[in-house]
Amino acid sequence: MNTVIKKEIEDISASYDLLEDSLENLKNKILQEYIPDCSKNDQVEEIWNALQILGQVKSHMEELAKLRNSYNQVFGSYIHSNNEEDNEEIEEESEKDIKDVADRTTWKRENENIRIETTRPDGSSSYPNIIPVHIFEEIVKTIVDQFVRYNKDYIKTATISSLLNDKIMQETNYKKSPKTLVYSVIKILIKEDILENKENYKRVYILKKSPEYILKWLKNI
Repeated sequence: MNTVIKKEIEDISASYDLLEDSLENLKNKILQEYIPDCSKNDQVEEIWNALQILGQVKSHMEELAKLRNSYNQVFGSYIHSNNEEDNEEIEEESEKDIKDVADRTTWKRENENIRIETTRPDGSSSYPNIIPVHIFEEIVKTIVDQFVRYNKDYIKTATISSLLNDKIMQETNYKKSPKTLVYSVIKILIKEDILENKENYKRVYILKKSPEYILKWLKNI
């Protein structure tokens, strides 16, 4: 398939990720912040209105899931990379405990690159990811920005990769798999106790350290 068309198909898939992320975040804000605040202030009418909005959000999320499923049935075969190592890493993210994956991962700076290596579960070999330092920094700063500027409760690999898709494709060797590169950085952030997997969620990560701590850590890599 023409690479331009394939990229557009992948970009649309990433847009679904962003929209699902935003709707989930809105639902959580209503449930965890807005309704409790209204309850404390005895704002019964506001609680009722919030519940109405919550119902509409959930309904929209269900419709979006159906629409995305339909999209994936038509275009899903064009979305995934054919690179064996990329597929293995994305499979790890989908099916295994990322803490276990992070524990099998090492990293170090080599001149202007960050070298990340993950040992396979059977210990037979490892696969590397080589990331330019400035891209590594950009990914970490974008993650922090989601929590600080946009007040997100969590981030997803797909959200960050879609935000940095063009930059990663233009400035690294990950032309077909920007998500793989972002996932590699997330493994390091989990290993360094900066992020952790949100309990009972796959591919959803919450912040463990302050933004100030992370930016200072980033300066010293």
